[in-house]
Amino acid sequence: MNDSLILTIKSRGYWRINFQPTGTPGTLSLGECKDLIEQNNVSLRGWSFPFFYHGSAPHYGFENHNNFFQGWIDKGEYKEFYRLYKSSQFLHYSAVNEDWWTPETRSERSSGLEIEPGTLLNFVGSLNYYITEVFEFLVRLHKSGLYPEGVKLHISLNNTRGRKLASFEFMRDLSFPKITAVEKIVFEKVFSPEELNLPATELAIETLVHFYELFNFPDISVDLVIRKDQETLYGLKTKS
Repeated sequence: MNDSLILTIKSRGYWRINFQPTGTPGTLSLGECKDLIEQNNVSLRGWSFPFFYHGSAPHYGFENHNNFFQGWIDKGEYKEFYRLYKSSQFLHYSAVNEDWWTPETRSERSSGLEIEPGTLLNFVGSLNYYITEVFEFLVRLHKSGLYPEGVKLHISLNNTRGRKLASFEFMRDLSFPKITAVEKIVFEKVFSPEELNLPATELAIETLVHFYELFNFPDISVDLVIRKDQETLYGLKTKS
């Protein structure tokens, strides 16, 4: 992976995801790191979290390093890299897709919008879906034997001051603008092994509500918006 990808991701809006084991660190081999990613990545809507695809190409690849297995992609609006360390720590950086849409991308053509980088966040795909996928991946890792003593979760959305929530779906417009004044939205929490046995959809609610609050949307309907989108997300996999 070219180190410039990290700088590119950080040049606009981006997510940083980190899972840190509480208690005794793991003792994974590099092969086990790769297998855990391959077997547990979440593909509910045609794009996996974290990105995984067999083989390599000029715009994506997978690498073994001394202490971690790493994957990356830099193609259109999809810019991300991640590492699963031998200690079982997981680190993931990904660009906010909307900030990299161009007239040539599929998403841009389907929405019919010209989007200026740094202005919008799709609360359906880039918030409700995305954070739920993060928790689904975490739950799957736990079920595979990681984080037996619990995990510290860190999720942050960066370079986001002045960004407005939006939807590119029919009849999903918000009545009033919901804009954040925060440059960096952060959610951190330690989850016990018992909590990690709960459904990802339930674990994601607290984080999503926190993000909506910092977009000045404290009265978001958990049932009518968040849970409904989660049902749609998992239904996409059922229909595929």
